[in-house]
Amino acid sequence: MEGLGDARFRIALHADGRGGFTEACKEFIRIPGTLPRGAVAEKIVKNLCARYDADELGNVPLGAQIMGSDAELLTLAAKHLGEDKNAPRVDLNCGCPASVVTGKGAGSSLLKDPKFVYDAVRAVARGVEGTNAIVTMKLRTGYDDSGLLRENLCAARDAGARFISLHARTRAQGYSGRANWDDIAFAKEVLGDDVPIIGNGDVTSPLRCAELLRVSNADGVGIGRGAVQDPLIFRRIAATVKRDVNGVWRVTEDAFEREFEVDFVVTFLRTFAEEVFKTENKLNSKRGSGVQERELEAFKVGKLKSIVKYLFAGNEALKPHIQEVMRIDPLKMSAEDALDTIERLVVREWVTPQHVLVDAFSARAQYQK
Repeated sequence: MEGLGDARFRIALHADGRGGFTEACKEFIRIPGTLPRGAVAEKIVKNLCARYDADELGNVPLGAQIMGSDAELLTLAAKHLGEDKNAPRVDLNCGCPASVVTGKGAGSSLLKDPKFVYDAVRAVARGVEGTNAIVTMKLRTGYDDSGLLRENLCAARDAGARFISLHARTRAQGYSGRANWDDIAFAKEVLGDDVPIIGNGDVTSPLRCAELLRVSNADGVGIGRGAVQDPLIFRRIAATVKRDVNGVWRVTEDAFEREFEVDFVVTFLRTFAEEVFKTENKLNSKRGSGVQERELEAFKVGKLKSIVKYLFAGNEALKPHIQEVMRIDPLKMSAEDALDTIERLVVREWVTPQHVLVDAFSARAQYQK
């Protein structure tokens, strides 16, 4: 969710303080493959971690996720996050499929060899020793295929991972096709009760959440794209996904009235916009410049469009209006007016999202081997 699931999105999702999730995922921090050693490296790593705030959402813990392959730098980052930034956990990203990442030996490229996985997780574990942070890890089922899934899971466990999030796609799949939840069930069989497994992939509704839990017996569920499609998804799951008397996961009737949903989505959009509009105070270009003002409006409108693209795609009544929003010209309409237009569409057209998969990521990005 890098680029969408950032601080702006998290704050907007938690606008009323009751987001419905038990953990607000992670702040993403990319550690370069090479840095000078010693004090210089330590300073650079601290700067990279500077934006992380464990208390960003108050009562919901925010973990830190780091991505890299250099063991010494991973240890430095984890140590700083655990000791100085009070991170409740430091998560190692072994799942990113982007070529710009895997080409540098990071992300899902670590899955090519279980030794890479062990060394990287162990480096993070060394960093958090003596702190209150735990080390966790997110991975995909494999690089080109899932042939090393067992070995990679065991390597993560043996290196000290306290729980593991598994996105049930390979790196080669990117975000295309269906997630193979049977691989999450396999992970549970491999690790048993030693290390909890968080199942991830294609959970875009309470129904899919219950299906994943039934199929995989996962200890928890991670949601990414589904939260952009439906900002209420965590609340829906908390309210409707329950075990029956036989211990089987079931979905009860949706608990929310349309008026409540519309109010929540409008608040979500306004809070997101407020966070985006704060960017005006952070620009380094000269004040009063006409070029600067145009660039600022384009930035604001672009961020609104990025959210609408996914929010509307998951809503049958709003889906036909995507192009209307995409055609908004920041030279002719201010970001504030664009937000008003989007809000009016939500108030008029919103319906509860149904069984919809958001596939826009796979449409905009191709991941080459």
